[in-house]
Amino acid sequence: METNELVSLAKRGDSEAFGQLYDLFAQRIFRYIRLKIQNQEEAEDVLQEVFIKAYKGLSSLSLENLNFSAWLYRVASNTINDHFRKRYRTPEISAIDENFDMPGTVSVEKEVGVKLELEEARAAFEYLSPIYKQVLELRFLQDFSLDEIAKILNKSNLSVRLLQYRALKKVQIILKKNHDV
Repeated sequence: METNELVSLAKRGDSEAFGQLYDLFAQRIFRYIRLKIQNQEEAEDVLQEVFIKAYKGLSSLSLENLNFSAWLYRVASNTINDHFRKRYRTPEISAIDENFDMPGTVSVEKEVGVKLELEEARAAFEYLSPIYKQVLELRFLQDFSLDEIAKILNKSNLSVRLLQYRALKKVQIILKKNHDV
């Protein structure tokens, strides 16, 4: 069944349809939350809050031209912001999973080189502004299109393209500066 059909059913009170929406989106939303919130239990709590807010927000959701995924990510983003407002601290964002699988045939030398490159990229990522981080996360870690990111951030496609360009340029400058040192 198509996502918008499930939304329509859930909006009419069909809890099974909302359960299917949860099954479709929970993993992706959780990964997005974990990029922002390092603590597993806090991230699970935020995920639960996202779906509670989504369920409550269904009644006021317009089905016309609906991109449910973008709307749900906007709910998640707002819920994450609420979480940090409550905690009075700056979010720590981890852009790259340290536990990724390396092929068994890679030499130790290459493995160390890859690890150093990841550390450099992570360090460069920390110098970015929150909006640059968010655009790069959505684009390259969550694989959203520019149009989807524009809807999530409530910005124009051109604005998102500019933000992405500037963020990548800044990462490039940071990495170049680190190599020159």
